[in-house]
This record gives sequence, C-alpha cells and structure tokens, in this order.
Amino acid sequence: MLLVPLILFLQIADQANSQTQKENTNPCGQLYLTQSPNKKKNIQLNWNFNCDDPPDTILLTLNDIRTNPNAQVLYTILPRSVFRGYHETPFTLKDAPFPGNWTEDNSNPDLNAGCFDYYIASAKGDKIIHSQCLSIQPTWMSNFGDLRIGDLMIPGTHNSGAWKGAPLLIRNYVLNQDKSIWQQLVYGIRYFDIRVGRYGNTSDGSRLYINHAFIKCTELLPELQSAATFIRKSPKEVIILDFHRFPYPNDFKIQYHNEVVRMIQSVFGDLIYPFYRMTHTRGPKLKEFWLTKQRVVIAHRNKEMSRVATFLWPSVARDWGDVQKVQDLETYVKYVSESAAPGNPMRVLMAELTPSYVSVLKHVTRNLKDLAVMVNRELSDWVRQNNRSANLNIVATDFFTGNDIINVAIESNFKRLTNFYT
Repeated sequence: MLLVPLILFLQIADQANSQTQKENTNPCGQLYLTQSPNKKKNIQLNWNFNCDDPPDTILLTLNDIRTNPNAQVLYTILPRSVFRGYHETPFTLKDAPFPGNWTEDNSNPDLNAGCFDYYIASAKGDKIIHSQCLSIQPTWMSNFGDLRIGDLMIPGTHNSGAWKGAPLLIRNYVLNQDKSIWQQLVYGIRYFDIRVGRYGNTSDGSRLYINHAFIKCTELLPELQSAATFIRKSPKEVIILDFHRFPYPNDFKIQYHNEVVRMIQSVFGDLIYPFYRMTHTRGPKLKEFWLTKQRVVIAHRNKEMSRVATFLWPSVARDWGDVQKVQDLETYVKYVSESAAPGNPMRVLMAELTPSYVSVLKHVTRNLKDLAVMVNRELSDWVRQNNRSANLNIVATDFFTGNDIINVAIESNFKRLTNFYT
C-alpha cells in the first residue's frame, strides 16, 4: 500500500529541486565532501560504509564520473578495512565562485544551481557505487511548504557573525566561522546566532557590531543587508535571526536595544513575519510564510523590547552543553536528540565545544578551528545514527562547511514530508 505513495514522492522530489540532496541513496552508507577551516579550504573526503561488500576505492573527481566517464580523477585513496573515515586532500575551494552566479550584485542568480565541480565517488573494482557533489543549497526550503518552522530540521551557525575582524592575537579564540552571512545563506544555513555590541555615543554617531563576547567582529548593518538581499533573490527561503546576547557594553540600555530594532526594521521592513501572527504551537508552515511574503523571523532576548516591538519573536529555546571534550558533546547531542523538548516554537541545539580558561591554558596552541574539526568529523554521523535527526529542530555549528549538517537536515526533512503525506 505504501509503495505507490513512496514512488510518487520520490518523483515529485526529483522534479521539484534537482540539486537538493534527497534521502541518502548510497547503497553503502555515507559519502560526502567537506571543507577544512584552514586558510586554503582544502577539500575533505568523508565516508561511513555499512554494507556487506564495501567499496575499495574513493575518488575525488572533476564533474560526475557516473554521467561523464571521462571526468578527471584528481585524487584516489584505498580505504581497505577502514569503513569509517576522513581524509584531507591537497585540493582547495579557496576563491572558487558559487555555482549559478550567486553573488550579491547579481540580480538574477540561477535558482536551480547546486554543484561545484568537485565530486566524491566510491567504487568497487571498475564499478562506480555512488557519487555526490560538493554543493550549495540556496533554495532547499522550497521543497517543504507543508512543514512547520518548529517541525523542520534547520541548519544553523553558532556566533554566526564572528567570521572576520577581532585582534590578531586572540582571533583564533574569537572567530567561530569563516564565511560571511551571505555565503552561509547560499550554502544553506537558515538560523543565525547573533550577539550585538554598541560602540561610540549618540552625539558622535554610534555603531553596532556583531560581537563574540565583548570583542567586536563584523559591522551589523552590512550583514543584515546581505541577508535582505538573499531573501529577495530566493523567494521561498525563511531565515531566523536570533539576537541572543548584547554583551557590550555591560549595561546595554533600552535605548541601545531600540537602535538595534530600528536598524532591523529599516533593513527588512515588510519582509518580517511578526510573532503576533503565529497561531499554531509549532509555528507557521513554510507555505504560510510564502503567501505573506514575510520570510524573516527576528527573535530577541530582551522581553521588554518584545512588549514594545510586537513583531519580535521570543529568543529561540537553546540546548547548550557547555562541554570541553568531544565524547562529552557526543553524549549531550545524543541526549538532546533522544529527549527532545518542545520549543517556542523553535529550539536550537548548540553543537560545538566551549573552551574553558583551563583548557586554553593547557592547550595554548589549540584554537576554535581545531575544536571544530574534532566535532565536525563526528557530528553528521551522531545525528544520522538511529534517525536522531527526526527529533531535532535547529542544529548550530562552528565552521559549518566542515560537516554535512545541511544535507543531514534536507534528508531529515524529506523523511518528515513523507510521514506528512503517508
């Protein structure tokens, strides 16, 4: 009885968005590409084989070797008995343009764009088992109009605006990302964890920055303008800007909050979906956002401001483990995914390590990139195992191109959509 609906669903999914990664169809487990957070952005091979007769070769190719037998093979490894692994190649994506001309100044990017030229492939003998490209996902939400914002799995970033700036001496422990808000959006990130600092005074002209703690990183206005530009180019995407903290100055006065809110209103205007319109505990369906053309959710931690500016959503409920070891974060991620609590209507799992003063002193040469690499190698598998992704709403990470959480979310949402229709 379920065979026909399932076949129909897969046909619809193929037609709807050819570049979106659907439920994993690799017969031997997981196979995907990531990027190192180092300066060169080296391409990384990732695999987790679970079939009885696993592939004996993993390839990095230019173009898809399944459809183009003459695709150039750039790099080859033989995993042998290593069924689950990670390998960094010398090839790099640094300065590579986005597919489909997804630049801020292009008024008409290709909404169907998806793949960079790089593919990972697995083979057994001379038979190609599976291949998958390194991709952008600028329109992935267009597949999921019937799902509510609180029922989706949404990829996000932690300290989203901390991608440049900060004094050189402490930069390694301040920057959590290496992509701008614009780039994060094009890749597929839809939740942004924002902390604001205010500098200067009213008479001299104050300036608002995105901070990491008391350290200023990027100016707030250009980042918001980039988000508004993206949302106008991609007509079915919904983004969540969670103004979670206001760390500088320590006494972030109500008039400073008003400055932030006025800037938000000036940039997004009628793109903002107001909280007072929400009527369902799990939030609106994506197609409700599309109908109103209001596709920006502004969450704000200050309750006094929420009473004044009624369009503000409450700060997104947050699960933060505050742990320093990978095994402790694994335990926490699994605990949260297996005991999922309702959100308001959203809930975010902060899936990153938090260095303590003691750990910094013990490992003076280690930095946030090192911590992210340790987590990102494991995170996608933690969430995929035992269908844990089914119980997660938002997952926010550091240096997100080092994990596969965007594709994990898309896979999970296709499963949820299947359950919705069957």
